[in-house]
Amino acid sequence: MTDTDHTANPIRLPIGTSDGVVFDVVAWGPAQAAVDVSVACMFEHEMGGAGMGGGLLALDQALGGQLARLRTAGAFRAQPMETLLVTTPPPGIAARAVLVIGLGEPAALDGEVLRRATRVAMREAIRYGATSMAFAPSVLDAGHTDNAALDMQHVMLDGMLGALRAERMLADAGLAAAPLLRHCSFDVGVPRVHAAGPGFAAAFAQLTQAS
Repeated sequence: MTDTDHTANPIRLPIGTSDGVVFDVVAWGPAQAAVDVSVACMFEHEMGGAGMGGGLLALDQALGGQLARLRTAGAFRAQPMETLLVTTPPPGIAARAVLVIGLGEPAALDGEVLRRATRVAMREAIRYGATSMAFAPSVLDAGHTDNAALDMQHVMLDGMLGALRAERMLADAGLAAAPLLRHCSFDVGVPRVHAAGPGFAAAFAQLTQAS
């Protein structure tokens, strides 16, 4: 292992802690995320008819091409908030389970779709009994590069924190078991991690102060 081995020793930048859960940004992809539940998102098709790229492609390859195959067959269409849970991933996957969340039509992507996806991710990870999770929006991997207006860090954290708060409130009311989750990471590619970290931290500070 060396300092430049980003798979074995990924760059990790802190975001903050809320409701007993530590949030951070990690330079890895959904196939390499060493967590209980690794979450990736997937559109109904890629932009411009291109194939998958980046971390989503690596995840599909580690799963033997099953994500692409299931989508082509219509078994998993990746429609908005449609989910696919892989509970016995192959050895090439670091996580105990993989959750894929549909984002629908890429041209229709907006902040609310991303917010809903992070809510689903948080709730499903808690229901799975995870103590750790990682979330990859995977929008760049589908060729969706014009995302400046989405305010992605703020929107994704808002969804995560809101869902976590709701699950805590449910437990406090005696209507569900307390969440076991203690760690939540956002997947970011190595070239973008140092730029993304401060944005996540600033959005977290704003959201937690407001609440």
